[in-house]
Amino acid sequence: MSSLSYQVGQRIKKYRKSRGYTIEQFSAMIGKSKATISKYENGIIAIDVETLHDIARALDVALRYFLDFDETPQNSDVSLASRGYFNTDRAYMYYFDGRVNRVVRSLLRFSPAADEAEVEATLYNDLDSFDAPDLCKNLYSGRLDAYDTITYIHLANQMNRAEKMYICLLNPLQNRTPAMGVMSGIGSAPFFAPASVKILIAKAPMSEDNKLTQSIKLGKDDLQLLRNCNMMVINRPMHIQY
Repeated sequence: MSSLSYQVGQRIKKYRKSRGYTIEQFSAMIGKSKATISKYENGIIAIDVETLHDIARALDVALRYFLDFDETPQNSDVSLASRGYFNTDRAYMYYFDGRVNRVVRSLLRFSPAADEAEVEATLYNDLDSFDAPDLCKNLYSGRLDAYDTITYIHLANQMNRAEKMYICLLNPLQNRTPAMGVMSGIGSAPFFAPASVKILIAKAPMSEDNKLTQSIKLGKDDLQLLRNCNMMVINRPMHIQY
C-alpha cells in the first residue's frame, strides 16, 4: 500500500459519503465491483488515470481535488513571493467555537493557479492534527487575493458547493506576527444561517494555550466595538508572537 494511493482513496471515500452513496451504488455508477471500490478507498490497489477521471465525474468533483494534498510544485516560491504576508505554501488557522467550547485548528495550503496569475487556496477545516490534513471535518477550496495591507480568501465547501466561506485579514506589520481577521459564511449545526467568527492565521503552528484561546475569543473590546458601531471589528494584534 502506497501513501499516495491511500490518501487518494480516503479522499474518494470522503466525497462518496458526502454525496450519500453506498459502495454498492457507487460501484454501479462507475462500472466497478464493490470489492474494487473498497480496495481503491483503502489504498490497497492504485487507481489508473482514466478510472480516477470517471470517479471525479461521478462525484461531480474536479480531478485536482483528489490530489491537492500533494507537495506544492518546486516553482511555487516564485509565484507566491509577491503575495505579501502569505508568501508561503501553507498557513495555520485557529478560531474558538463556542458551540463545542474549544479551539478549532485548520490548515491552509496555497499553490499557483494554472495560469500563475492567481493563487489557489485549500482549507482543511477542523483537524485533530496538522500531520493528517486529509482527515479534516470539512474541505474548502478557492483563491487567495493579497494586497499590501489586506488579504482576502474566497472558499467553497467541496462537499456542499452551496456553502461558501470568506476570509478577510489584516496583514501584520511584522512578518512573525500572526494575522487576525474574520471568517464569514454559512454556519453549520445547530443553525444554518449567516455567521462570522474571529480567526488567527500564523505561518507556523502555535502553542494552543490560554493565551491563544483568549486572543481568538471575542473579548470586552470586541464586544464594546460591536455595541458602539453595530459591526464586528478586528484590529491587528501587537503582542502575539510565535
